[in-house]
Amino acid sequence: MNNDLHYLTAADPQRNAIGRFQYLSWGEFTGAVDITVASGQAWEVVFYQGQIAWIVDRTQTNRIWQRLLRAEVGYEHVGLDLLFQAANHQPWPGFEQGREVCWQYQGALSLMMLAEIKTSELTNILTIAARETIFDLLQYSQGQKLQFRSQSEIFIERPPITINTEEVIAQAEIMWQEWHTQKLGNISPNKTPVIRHPVQLYRQTTPIIYQNLVQVITGKRTLREIAIEIDEDLLLLTRSLTRYIQTGIIELIDLPDLKSPLPINKFLPERQIVRTPSPPPKPVQSKLVICIDDNPRVCESMRAIVTDAGYRFIAIQDATQALPRLLENKPDLIFLDLIMPKINGYEICGQIRRISALANTPIVILTGKDGLLDRVRSKVVGASEFTCKPITEYAILSSLDKYIGTTASKN
Repeated sequence: MNNDLHYLTAADPQRNAIGRFQYLSWGEFTGAVDITVASGQAWEVVFYQGQIAWIVDRTQTNRIWQRLLRAEVGYEHVGLDLLFQAANHQPWPGFEQGREVCWQYQGALSLMMLAEIKTSELTNILTIAARETIFDLLQYSQGQKLQFRSQSEIFIERPPITINTEEVIAQAEIMWQEWHTQKLGNISPNKTPVIRHPVQLYRQTTPIIYQNLVQVITGKRTLREIAIEIDEDLLLLTRSLTRYIQTGIIELIDLPDLKSPLPINKFLPERQIVRTPSPPPKPVQSKLVICIDDNPRVCESMRAIVTDAGYRFIAIQDATQALPRLLENKPDLIFLDLIMPKINGYEICGQIRRISALANTPIVILTGKDGLLDRVRSKVVGASEFTCKPITEYAILSSLDKYIGTTASKN
């Protein structure tokens, strides 16, 4: 096996990432190329006679395949579990014996041969993966050293699909130029946005925009995954978040790759792929009560009363996290403390009422004050009721009975 090691940097225009790909294409190279950068990212690019057969991002392999399967095939139809079964069921015979091959690619080939995936769908997946990888290499090469190590002897016959290297290079260069022109060069689309300062975000947006952002930015999806999820252009999506990223309201983090499926149904009869069964329907849950109060004793007292009555309960002691968690959980009843650090109950109540998903949720204000002015102001900002502290079991049960009913099924 021949090994060829090269170190490339952006300062070396004659031998940059694009030039290396073109060299392999023009030389009709067949084999694998391992690419690494100092920050830890690593890829494997496999060529057949200068054309790209497949690309593996070693840091996000499962995440990328799941995203592209969802976009091109439909996640409900084919997922990682099915790929894993197919890879072990009917592997494509065209590789060197003993050669370790990306199981996601192997599974996709098997499903294509079984007509579970269309050739056009797999071609699109491989093309997008190649284009994104070249884009990422262009971005990483802006200051980092790229290491290329090539090795031949991998195929014993032509793979069913190959991607035109020159075409995906041209597409990736256009994407990178557009990205760079919009001053997004330091933002990787593989990063995951996380809302760090929800109150500031709310104050700088409209209630509708805030609600949409909180629902989309969950801290569990990369920018590329979000773009697929909401059917939005990646460039436009990222540009719309730039101001919040620059001010620290939204932070970009790295997510680990998804776990690979467990080796179930490894030995399957010929041409029988077992689809993962649909999960059983979820049992009907009891109604949810959320208490927003910075006092842990109040929260624990409330928890005991509410759960004994058969309801689910969540306590939120950090008022700045109230809106995101309310949108995430969508409670049936909210108990809200009036006096808290950083942000008071009046302001939170007003913000809740401007969010359509929570506009009609009952809100019971909790406070040690019992003045007429406080009651009037609570009504003005949209509170449903006013309950004095210290809380009593009778008062809380009365609110539960009034707004969501006293009968609750315990799960």
